[in-house]
Amino acid sequence: MKPTGIVRKIDELGRIVLPKELRKCLNINTGDDFQIRLEDEKIILEKYSYLKNYEQEIISIINCFISETSYDISLVINSKIINKNNEVIDPKLDRLIQERKIFECKNIEELHLNDNLIIEGRYIILPIVVNSDLLGSLIVVSKDNIINIEKTSKLLLKLIKSKFE
Repeated sequence: MKPTGIVRKIDELGRIVLPKELRKCLNINTGDDFQIRLEDEKIILEKYSYLKNYEQEIISIINCFISETSYDISLVINSKIINKNNEVIDPKLDRLIQERKIFECKNIEELHLNDNLIIEGRYIILPIVVNSDLLGSLIVVSKDNIINIEKTSKLLLKLIKSKFE
């Protein structure tokens, strides 16, 4: 971990303010949950993800869908594509996900997940929202009919959300 050169004081209630530049860089938003742990003589703050607890199970479900449909499916948690080497997604795509809306592209187009990952097809971006918390997103891409992609995507989302009920 590289030092930032930023020094902050702890207030009388034990709070510390994370600088705006740091929050922006790490995509930290008001209300985000953090996990706090000690490592040697360091306090480690890590953005908490409810999906991380079910990550392997969700990836297994996604892989089943991929093998049955040949769709390209990406699981995005905390701006990283979990089932694709934890690569960081494009900031424009991340902003779209943060809107918490279903986004559909009905025409065959290129989707830039990031500079290294470009996929062509029709696609749906589905936010994974549970109890009003944005936990992540599914990105489903295929050259199939958009109605089929939509049905498959919603079924997959329903299976994933059932883990939190």
